[in-house]
Amino acid sequence: MSNITFTDIRENHFHDWQHMFFDFANLHHVAPTPEGVARSWSWLCDPTHPETGLIVHVRDVVVGFVHYRLQPSALRATQILYLDDLFVTEAYRGSGIADDIMDHLRKIAHTQGCSAIRWDTHATNERARRFYERHAKNTNWITYEMSL
Repeated sequence: MSNITFTDIRENHFHDWQHMFFDFANLHHVAPTPEGVARSWSWLCDPTHPETGLIVHVRDVVVGFVHYRLQPSALRATQILYLDDLFVTEAYRGSGIADDIMDHLRKIAHTQGCSAIRWDTHATNERARRFYERHAKNTNWITYEMSL
């Protein structure tokens, strides 16, 4: 899509980000607490924290966000870019913006010397899976999570 720009998340993006973050959480059936929102936001705005993000604009309209981090891969002896969250507002889904986001992340990963980009998506999220399979291969790794 033309006229798309990416900006690093900054304090002045909070209102737009928060609105989209709640929409994102709702899609995943998660009810963020005010404390959790504040913590996530503080991470994204802290240049010393590994979690970072971008706000996606089309012209002057905020249309999405992406959260990601660099992480070491001991097996590869390199860094990888881990894509935590990708969100595009409903009005812009299917417009090619998500493809532009993935292309932009690829450039970031390359600039940072990463050997791969990795992410998870829910097994039942067929739309996301079709999208992601255009950009990468399903590695068939199974993700486990231990609740604490």
